[in-house]
Amino acid sequence: MGISRRALLLGGAGLVGAAGAYGVLSPPGRRYLGWTGPDGVVPAVPPASVVPTPWGAWMGESGPTVLVLHGRGGSVAWWEDLGLPRFLAASGFRFRLAVVNGGEDYWVNLTPPAAFDAALGVSMGGFGVLDIASRQPLRAVAAISPALFPTWEDAARINGFASREVWERHEPLRHASRIDSPVGIWCGQEDPFREPAEEMARGVRAQVGSFDHGAHDGGYWRRVLPEALRFIGDRLAVR
Repeated sequence: MGISRRALLLGGAGLVGAAGAYGVLSPPGRRYLGWTGPDGVVPAVPPASVVPTPWGAWMGESGPTVLVLHGRGGSVAWWEDLGLPRFLAASGFRFRLAVVNGGEDYWVNLTPPAAFDAALGVSMGGFGVLDIASRQPLRAVAAISPALFPTWEDAARINGFASREVWERHEPLRHASRIDSPVGIWCGQEDPFREPAEEMARGVRAQVGSFDHGAHDGGYWRRVLPEALRFIGDRLAVR
């Protein structure tokens, strides 16, 4: 006898933890069934140049400088695996990416020099670029799936901040009124950070607020990276 739809939703393959339909299906379950949207595809073009530095790497060769912050535990290699050098080459925009190596602790107290024109970040990096924008103006800020925390209780669970005081000083949701830069925010509907990201988009009057189906993963990030690069490039006028 075949497996009924109800059996699948109630626990088949471990996809759900409660009865019901789409609204209670877990994000992994929705992804399994193809409900989180298509995965992005890395362009089949030669990649932009990647030049290692003591702090990370340069990607691209000329133009305005864009600070790039990775997700938690990432690195330059993390961005390369995501396909950023190829997305940059395919974008047609002429700017240079300053990709900074970090670690597990959240991006705080990072103040780039005035030579940086814009910033791009994913997850923890999205937190970081919004934090920077709350302290200095930028010509464009692109935050993909920004990992934001409405309360200290939420933030404390991830053990990414030295103290509550550090989190309070840097949590972008607490300082949205200070951000006066053009902001674009992308976050999938199945992402656990979607609601804080939507709140942030309202708080900064984001010029782009995209909340299509998608999870907190590389498939979604590859899908929206071209849009984020275009958002930055249009504001830097570097075609």
